[in-house]
Amino acid sequence: MTTTKKSKRSSKKSAKKSAKKAATSRGAKKKTKKKVAKKKPAKKKTKKKVAKKKVAKKKVAKKKTKKKVTKKKVAKKKTAKKPAKKTSKKKASKKTTRKKVSKKPAKKTSKKKASKKKTSKKTTKKKTVRRSRGGVARKPIKLRVGDPAPTFELESDDGKTYALNRLSGKRVVLYFYPRDNTPGCTTEACDFRDRIKDFESEKTVVLGVSGDSLESHAKFRKKYKLPFPLLSDPDYKISTLYGAYGDKKLYGKSLKGVIRSTYVIGKSGKLEAIHSPVRVKGHAEAVLKDLRS
Repeated sequence: MTTTKKSKRSSKKSAKKSAKKAATSRGAKKKTKKKVAKKKPAKKKTKKKVAKKKVAKKKVAKKKTKKKVTKKKVAKKKTAKKPAKKTSKKKASKKTTRKKVSKKPAKKTSKKKASKKKTSKKTTKKKTVRRSRGGVARKPIKLRVGDPAPTFELESDDGKTYALNRLSGKRVVLYFYPRDNTPGCTTEACDFRDRIKDFESEKTVVLGVSGDSLESHAKFRKKYKLPFPLLSDPDYKISTLYGAYGDKKLYGKSLKGVIRSTYVIGKSGKLEAIHSPVRVKGHAEAVLKDLRS
């Protein structure tokens, strides 16, 4: 009986121990499971943290790129502003240089004006030589008897061109008048017309000169049946050569225009008589007297 009791007790103890062991093993397993469960959320947390860190890094990278872009924009703005300043400085420098230049030439121009005045005084004394058509040198405006007559070459209403060198060996009456179909000019032309035979007997060629066109000359000549050619001097070059163009008075007013003048040119090409200014009445007869004397 004792042995059986003892065996029962030992079996109970061993059963209790095995139950304890099993319980402990179960608890250990539960604990390990709990630890594993606890550890797994840690991994999730770490993943979340990593994801958050990545997002934060991306944001930082975006901010940096934005900052770089803004810096680039600022740099561009600065570069755009800098040339403007330079250009403004250049403009200012140009303005200053212009002011300097404008100030300096003013003095020079005043000196030049003074020198021009001096030269003009000298030229009035020297009587400058000018050029006419064909490169012929212009004589002084005030011609005298005995001076060589200035050469000329002008077109006529009859379609011919009259030149002084082609009239050598003949005497020439060259008269300058202001305008066709005006009262004084008409009277003068008709006086030469009425005495044309007397001029021809003295072996003299009569030539009228004005600034009118060839068409106007043709009409004027046809209207009054003028037997001598009329030459056109539209730019008044030959008129100024002979001193027949310049300042004159008309009805009390001073103006520039043709001064009624007549020149008798001898066979040698020298001036034999000068009538300037001309009075129309009796002028043609006075010229005939010069030719006959």
